[in-house]
This record gives sequence, structure tokens and C-alpha cells, in this order.
Amino acid sequence: MSAVAQELIKILDALPEEKAREVVNFARFLQHQAGDREWERIIGDKREYPKLDKFVADALREGDAEPLDPSKL
Repeated sequence: MSAVAQELIKILDALPEEKAREVVNFARFLQHQAGDREWERIIGDKREYPKLDKFVADALREGDAEPLDPSKL
């Protein structure tokens, strides 16, 4: 366990339950924000993906697909 985690556990143990819960909720908020930033980075990536672009163009050119018929599987 990291030193930061150990310190956080000591702090949480010293707090009343309600305040400890607030700290945990804030930590979850920070964790969620980190995930959001990662998705924004991925979405904002301007690199080109020629194979993916070709696949999408080919799929769109084929038109709508029939829904799968379970009896034909």
C-alpha cells in the first residue's frame, strides 16, 4: 500500500463517519473527473485512422443491414 493510501486511511479513521463519507465521495468525484479527461483526450485525438475510415465508408456504402434472425443462426 502506498504512503498516500496509508495516510488517507489514518485521516479517515480519525474523522467522524459523516465527514469520512464526504472525503470518500470527493475521492470518487476526482476519480470520475480523471476518467472524463481521458475520454476528452481520446475524442479530441486528431490522428488519422485510414483503415477505420475505409471500413466505415465501406459499411455505409453497403447500406442498412437486415436485423439478425435467430431462426437462421
